[in-house]
Amino acid sequence: MNRSAGIVAVAVLALSAAACTGDGAGSGSSKSTSIVPPPSTTSSASAHAKYTALPTCREVTQRMPGLPPFRSGNEKPLVSDLLAACEFQRIPDWPRVNLKVSAWRDENGDISFPAGPGRGALKAREAYDVTSKPGADPADDGAAEDVEVGEKAKWLTPKDKGSCTLVILDANAVLVIENKPADKPEPRSQECRGPLRELAKSFYDAVRMQ
Repeated sequence: MNRSAGIVAVAVLALSAAACTGDGAGSGSSKSTSIVPPPSTTSSASAHAKYTALPTCREVTQRMPGLPPFRSGNEKPLVSDLLAACEFQRIPDWPRVNLKVSAWRDENGDISFPAGPGRGALKAREAYDVTSKPGADPADDGAAEDVEVGEKAKWLTPKDKGSCTLVILDANAVLVIENKPADKPEPRSQECRGPLRELAKSFYDAVRMQ
């Protein structure tokens, strides 16, 4: 009986060793039960918003020659995460040109949009659509289909009809360009909207350079 018990013990040890080293019949079973985590489908680049910094008004002035003299600027955001709002005017003459860009970060959260990938773009679209609400001033005045920058653009017209405005949505940012001519032309006229079409690309490029 002792000899038989010894033989059985040796056999058990041999089978155990084969299972651990992957040899013999146990190797196939060992390989089939291995678990490999699937590769991530989200790249690190997709977790970052397009605009993470904005130029100062001084930098905008340097990158856009031909504007009226710089008058004032605001770079302290209240409703957005980033802001550069710049006013240009040859006092007391006109025209007056206002350039503003607001951007929202993915990593900043609020009650309506928690932090996370895509949050900045959702906030920007919300801001872009504000002028579509009834009673908004200035109000939507049609798509600016001939402005080929950003994702989409539209014209705005104020109730007093003393100026015209172009708004551009691009990823997590909204760019606003306003023209206030001296003689208050019809807001849809080339005299009012023409300068905005010319400024759109240069302002867009100035913001993207950051």
